Amino acid sequence: MPNTNWLKGLRLNIYDLWTGFALIVLALTQVPAAIKTSAEIYCMEKMGQAHGSAVTAIIK
Repeated sequence: MPNTNWLKGLRLNIYDLWTGFALIVLALTQVPAAIKTSAEIYCMEKMGQAHGSAVTAIIK
C-alpha cells in the first residue's frame, strides 16, 4: 500500500469559479441564521431588562 499524501495533488485556487460559488452559497445560508440569532439575543436582553432577569423572562 503506497503512502501518498492526497493533499499534495490538491490545488485550490481562490479565484476559481466554483470557489466563488461555494462562498456565495455559504454566505446566503449563514447570514439569515446570524440575523435571527442576533434578533433573539436582542429580544431576550430587552425582556430581561423589563423583568429583572433574562432567565425569568424566558421562563415566563
